[in-house]
Amino acid sequence: MEPKPNSALAERLSNLLSRLAPATATKLASGLERERLRGTSGLPYDLILSSLRPILGRDPGPRSGVPDPLRQFCLPFEDLLVDTRDTSLHTRQIARTSIDPIWFWLTTELMPDALPDITGRIVEYTLNGDNASLGGALAVMHASCSAALLAGLETARRDIAQRRKLERLLGGDAMLEDARIMAGVLAVAPFMLDLRNELPSRIEDFDDRLVALVSGLYEDARETAPDHAIYIPLATMKRLAAPWQILRLARKLSGFGNDAALSRSGLSELGVIFLSELEDIAASYEAKRPGKVDLAHMHERVLRFAEISQGFVREIDIRRVSDWGHRILAARARISAAIAEEMSRFDQDLAKALPLHQIGTYGKNGPRKPDVTHAPNAERVAKAQADLRFLTGICPVAESIGVQAHCRTITQQIETSLVAYEDALLEEIRRAKGSERDNALAFLDIIIGFRDTLGPPSVADTLRRRGKVAAQTA
Repeated sequence: MEPKPNSALAERLSNLLSRLAPATATKLASGLERERLRGTSGLPYDLILSSLRPILGRDPGPRSGVPDPLRQFCLPFEDLLVDTRDTSLHTRQIARTSIDPIWFWLTTELMPDALPDITGRIVEYTLNGDNASLGGALAVMHASCSAALLAGLETARRDIAQRRKLERLLGGDAMLEDARIMAGVLAVAPFMLDLRNELPSRIEDFDDRLVALVSGLYEDARETAPDHAIYIPLATMKRLAAPWQILRLARKLSGFGNDAALSRSGLSELGVIFLSELEDIAASYEAKRPGKVDLAHMHERVLRFAEISQGFVREIDIRRVSDWGHRILAARARISAAIAEEMSRFDQDLAKALPLHQIGTYGKNGPRKPDVTHAPNAERVAKAQADLRFLTGICPVAESIGVQAHCRTITQQIETSLVAYEDALLEEIRRAKGSERDNALAFLDIIIGFRDTLGPPSVADTLRRRGKVAAQTA
């Protein structure tokens, strides 16, 4: 039995281990796994290794060392493991924190006699270097664990008392879903291991050769376990720099390149993953009040929307009359409406950052000039600057999200406002004295910053030179 450190010591040890560099964590994990296989006692292996797993998972390269049975158990679903579940992604994920509770369930309740016997054989074959026997033992472990998990989950589905007991044992409903995914992957473990070994860890271009490789593994897995073969493309997708390239596999296997054919195929989930994310992004801004949105975050999400939309359409033929076509167009309309409403305030925000006041007694429609009686309002300036960063950030992808007309209109409005303000401000710099001149120069620096954001750099440089001339002639 492993020693049980008290909770305070365990927490301190876990915090210390979580700060290790990946290379150090890998060496430590390899040494621990080797010693545990040899039967060395006296160390809290489970505690240490569970603390190291998030660090080890961030290393894309192959792990060194001698894998223990638990690590061998995890290899088939390694590509689906995540440190933290990302609910914005509609693909299947397994939290690393679920591994130990599910393994405990297997060893204590589902397979209390069989699993220790199998893991003992795995340790023996590993230490003896008997790879042929090891491969057979691993196949038995994966298949047996898959069957046991599926049976246990089915019992819990039918019996509410069993479900509640299982939720308490595992720690919640999310771990039940993780167990279901583990069981599905383990049902096609031989093919997942081939995929793991034959695919590059990072795929910049999912070319014809790789598509053919994954296609063959998928077809083989479908013959063995048709309900679980989907994990072959889902694991592949995790390695793609552009995840929507997985649709190339769907095109090949369905025999057609249009969305209607793919939506009716067994691989429709691959398209639905991206459609659902597009709809989530659009819905998240549809309900927000204009002017209350975090523009930096919205910019990030809009770029993600554009990236998915462009990649999706590039990989398959989307027909407007199809269900997928309708969903993409509807999501695009919702996100473009939210963006247009947000951008409609930009010219007003700019006017608040660069205030004007009336000249003479001509009324509110009379001539106005920059108000340099007060220093710039930092909060209003920051808001206008955020507006301009957002505008310049999304205009390059405006067509793919349906806001190109709004981008042109708002950009022209801002350009007109800036040109008029700049000319008048330079005149104020020549005329003003004392604190008003200082304020005018501060406003000039602000506008130069706006011009740096909007580009091109030559416009800001020209304004700097004009400002220096105006200051020298004052």
